[in-house]
Amino acid sequence: MDLTSLTGYLPEVPVEPDFVTNVKGQAVGMLNKIILAAIVFFVGWLLIGNLKKLFEKLLMRGRLDKALVNLLGSVLTFAGWIIVIAAIFKVLGFTEVSLAFSGSLALVAMGLATSASSIVGDLFSGVSLIADDDFQLGSRVTAAGVTGVVESIDMRKTRIRDDKGNLFVIPNKAIDNGTVTIISPPSIAEEEEKKTLVK
Repeated sequence: MDLTSLTGYLPEVPVEPDFVTNVKGQAVGMLNKIILAAIVFFVGWLLIGNLKKLFEKLLMRGRLDKALVNLLGSVLTFAGWIIVIAAIFKVLGFTEVSLAFSGSLALVAMGLATSASSIVGDLFSGVSLIADDDFQLGSRVTAAGVTGVVESIDMRKTRIRDDKGNLFVIPNKAIDNGTVTIISPPSIAEEEEKKTLVK
């Protein structure tokens, strides 16, 4: 028996690549992932900052309270960073952690929606009242049990001054869900007010 005939009975062992080549390939792959994660972080940082500024400008145009604008901006920033962190973990290959971050964002959104339902209702009602042609600044109205002149309408509350000079601050939801009687439009109400002041 010769040596070649003996090796024919042994199973073939696959030839593994060189250890250094293997480590080098993994290092290059991980370096690519880290660079991509840094790019995702930088782009996310830019997007979050710019979207927050834009969001706050739009809300300030809607005459929202500054504290509410800051709160909503913080919520947007928090949600944005959760998404960016989840994307970074996904790029790095940690899919399970990425899914956990995405799930936490859903839980936070659900909690905010539940706790802020009255605020959201006032906001939608505020948009509805601002868009309503009949309910305007200077109109004499009866709304939510108050009769007077509409002094201001913002995204959450409406201010109505009665004949005695009392200022009533009423949540928009209460006005929008109730019956509103328009006694006189702005021009007539202003004329009546001027006549009252002259007398």
